[in-house]
Amino acid sequence: MPMEIMELDTQGNAGNGSSPSWMEKVKLKILREAEGVTLSIPPYFSRFDAIGNTDYPSIFKPRRKPTQQPQNHTGTSASREPAQSMGRSIVVAAVGPYHGPSDMAYVQPQPPLITHAKKCAIVKFLAGEDFNLDTAGFLGWALQQEARVRSCYERDSFTMGSEELAEMLLLDGCLLLFAVFLLRSSVREDQRPAQLTRDAKHRKVFVYLSADMCLHMKQTRLDLLMLGNQIPFFVLTELHRLLRNTFFHGIQYSIEELALSCFDDIHPTRSGFIKQDEAAGTTLVHHLLHLFHCSRVPKGNHGLDNTSFLRREPDSHLPCATWLEESHTSFSKQAAPGSSSSLHIVFQRKMFRVGGVMHVPAQHIHGYSESVFRNLIAFEQSHQRCGLGVTAYSMCMARLLQTEDDAKLLRKSGILAHTHKTDKEIVDLFSGLADEYRNTFYSKDLLDLCEDVAAYHHSAAAKAVKWVGQQCFPRQSVTFFVIFGALISVATLVNTGYSVYRFYHPVK
Repeated sequence: MPMEIMELDTQGNAGNGSSPSWMEKVKLKILREAEGVTLSIPPYFSRFDAIGNTDYPSIFKPRRKPTQQPQNHTGTSASREPAQSMGRSIVVAAVGPYHGPSDMAYVQPQPPLITHAKKCAIVKFLAGEDFNLDTAGFLGWALQQEARVRSCYERDSFTMGSEELAEMLLLDGCLLLFAVFLLRSSVREDQRPAQLTRDAKHRKVFVYLSADMCLHMKQTRLDLLMLGNQIPFFVLTELHRLLRNTFFHGIQYSIEELALSCFDDIHPTRSGFIKQDEAAGTTLVHHLLHLFHCSRVPKGNHGLDNTSFLRREPDSHLPCATWLEESHTSFSKQAAPGSSSSLHIVFQRKMFRVGGVMHVPAQHIHGYSESVFRNLIAFEQSHQRCGLGVTAYSMCMARLLQTEDDAKLLRKSGILAHTHKTDKEIVDLFSGLADEYRNTFYSKDLLDLCEDVAAYHHSAAAKAVKWVGQQCFPRQSVTFFVIFGALISVATLVNTGYSVYRFYHPVK
């Protein structure tokens, strides 16, 4: 690649607090490392066609508990620093300041597929003469945004100088934007990756840079949903602005829409889209995990304020699924009226207040579900301004699913849909989540749900229905014979009445 594309523009960076010579050194270092990358396509790739404080940080360093194995869970036992279990290791893309040698030693059995040299190669590709990413301009902008960037991370969680932080934002920001370009759902409309693959000038480099993410799309998406693997979203917004008319030419969607569409096939399913004017990159959306969280949790529910910090234990008010069924409570896999979130559990009384309906939207439990739930809950526990929707859902499911019989009941009701996990594995999943975050705050919506169920649980109607069921229909076989006997009795009574009628009114 000609050196002219990396030529420094000193006029646009005056007053940014750093010398032009440093920017030149950073660009030359990136160029040198990118030149050393062997552009060899993997041989197997040919199989594929190609709460009140608005300044509170939202990205947190994962910590592990001393009693747990490093590769499984990480978290702290201190009450002020809730456990932040990642549930998995990073496979493809490691971004952010928490991935130095000392940080990754206990969570990574092997290094991610995207190396530092490949990140440099991505920057070099985007800074080429066709896409014209102004790396010097971005580095100057990143230096000016240093205080804002650091405020997004928990205090004293990493040690990086100003220039090193700016370089990290350039490399990791370009990597994430490149991933969004590949993983977004709109690739079917514009076919931009396919065009670059067919382009004689870019084919070799583009296929090499995209191979790891294209071959491991699911793992890449999950990497981008880890709490300790984030950079501020406004960095992506700035890079997208610089490349909107070149690399993203012809793609009319906003960066929020493009980024969110990358996770369309990740469950829980999204409940709606964040409007662009509500997700203007700098105010609402903090990072990719936050964007994913906002699209999944029920809107207007499980929020926290100064009056919501109640440490009451609601578990005792939530019976298991089989108990609710015995108390004439049915389960619906459809969301409650007025709600579109798959994480919103609602209890409603039936007509005449005899029996109830528990709305538990159908949920798909996959092998990756534990990792997604753990990172969403860890984010909620660390950044409580976003509410506790996933925490509340997990605690409710843990109480409903206390035994394998409970899981069988919900599976039969269609609530646990299309899962390859056993009933015991599902019970263990939610019980583990609830146990880890038991000593936490509870939202008013969760406490209201518990009180509604408790009121029904202690009502005379529920007790009467349950008593009748236990005394008259203790087992299915007894129920069958009781119903069969009742039908025989009714038939006999009808036949006797008909015979008496005909005796006094014979047919002439």
